[in-house]
Amino acid sequence: MNEITRRRMLQGTGALAAGLALTSCRDEAQQQSQQSPQTPGGSQAVAKRPNIVLVLADDIGFSDLGSFGAEIATPNLDRLAAKGWRMTNMHNNPRCCPSRASLLTGLYPTQAGVGCMTSNQGTPAYQGYLNDQCLTLGQSLGQAGYRTAISGKWHVAPPKRLDVWPANRGFDKSFCEYGAGTHFDTRRYIDGKVYGDSTDPNFYLTFAVTDHAISYIQEFAKQPDPFFVYVAYHAPHFPLQAPEPAIAAYHGKYDMGWDALRQQRYERTKSVGVIDPAWRLSAPAWETTRWDATGHHAWESRRMEVYAAQITLMDQGIGKIVATLEQEGIADNTVILFLGDNGACAEDPKFNHKHNGEITRDGLPMRPGNLPTIMPGPSNTFQSYGVDWANASNTPFRKFKRWTEEGGISTPCVAYWPGTLAPGQTDNSLIHIIDLMPTFMELAGHTYPSSYGGYALLPMQGESFASMLAGLSPPSSFKRRNHLFWEHLGHRAARDEEWKVVSNHPTGPFQLFNMYDDRTETIDVSSKYPAKTNELAGEWQAWKVRTGVRTWNRKTKYRPA
Repeated sequence: MNEITRRRMLQGTGALAAGLALTSCRDEAQQQSQQSPQTPGGSQAVAKRPNIVLVLADDIGFSDLGSFGAEIATPNLDRLAAKGWRMTNMHNNPRCCPSRASLLTGLYPTQAGVGCMTSNQGTPAYQGYLNDQCLTLGQSLGQAGYRTAISGKWHVAPPKRLDVWPANRGFDKSFCEYGAGTHFDTRRYIDGKVYGDSTDPNFYLTFAVTDHAISYIQEFAKQPDPFFVYVAYHAPHFPLQAPEPAIAAYHGKYDMGWDALRQQRYERTKSVGVIDPAWRLSAPAWETTRWDATGHHAWESRRMEVYAAQITLMDQGIGKIVATLEQEGIADNTVILFLGDNGACAEDPKFNHKHNGEITRDGLPMRPGNLPTIMPGPSNTFQSYGVDWANASNTPFRKFKRWTEEGGISTPCVAYWPGTLAPGQTDNSLIHIIDLMPTFMELAGHTYPSSYGGYALLPMQGESFASMLAGLSPPSSFKRRNHLFWEHLGHRAARDEEWKVVSNHPTGPFQLFNMYDDRTETIDVSSKYPAKTNELAGEWQAWKVRTGVRTWNRKTKYRPA
């Protein structure tokens, strides 16, 4: 009996679950898992195993929630933060596909087969879809007797490979956007089948993701087994699209410009306690422009207005999900974890020229591109909010999605478990999305198997913080045994508790930063501490070999020479 089980039983939280010998045993892997050795952090079944709702935002910046310093209205997430924990040192990967691969499997992206995006780069580590050496959270929690569902974005397989979409990777129920759609029009993947655009004239993807998640919770609540629902919003990823009333609520909100907004957020992140007041505000990104030196202010303000509206609509959906849990009487035994898949996005969606000439459901031709002559928001626009606003979204950190500086790999995170987590706490433990799988396995009382379907499984790379999440140890008490590593498009980083090395080029020098004193990465101390720099750089090289990371270059990308 592990410590979580013992202490929760003493606290009277319920009878010990029946372990892995469940009558709802659903597949071969469950039988294998009963015979496999315990993984680090694993446990026997936890008394009154919780339901788990995992909410993922797409391309959200570190300071984009009210409780993390934003002016954006996120009252529902702020309420969860006030009644739960803010986790301020949660990390992801620099881009959506690698992050989702790690989140779903507990492995580094190359180990799961999604080292970059969903195109095949010619090696198993970069095949572009989840391989057979990993299980997803749907499969693993399904083995433990959980009912499982996903509503939202999958993005760990190409559209044509339906054999590795959710219905075939352990999810009992699934609703996903399918292919390159927009927030108002998108093909849909539902329980293994692909459908065209919705005929509902009021269809909006954020609403649909919320509604399907709610329907799954209501269905699962009628059954005795616990459940896992993965809610993967596309918001606030471009295109900048939202119903006009939601945008109108922000009219004039950003007329002060991004320079003033970034400074205001910096002060608020300090005052609300999500960063150390001693950390300096990082220098603006190299491509940013001073607000007073740019034109088209009405258009620039509108871009941020639409972005903020997308986040608020997502927050409203999360509020409805929480209300559903409360109405079903299961909120007290449900863990809710909210986070983002990478830092804010500075990209210009020029590659979406393929949408040019499309006719939207409103009968209007699509007009893609970040053009000041086109105000974003309607269904026939396809724009992003650009490097300057992204720089403000990632306050106080530097860089963005795609890079391995903190602005690319840091996410706001909120944990909520009423009656279990002491309210209003701030956790500074160094945690990564690879830690979610072992944490959920321990909460579920499940042992991760060593093989499945005739394939040997790679051991999970993450470390369980279940004891802390279950309220059995105080915030900021989780200490890592192993270091963390990143690579994307040649950008590299390695991190221990106190130190981080980072490089923007495959052959460039590593910079060194003290994460306790300077998490905003403003003072490179590599020349002062060359031994520590070489130590972490050497560990990164060993990790590269161990996990199949290839050297990236602009011409061949990750493809073999």
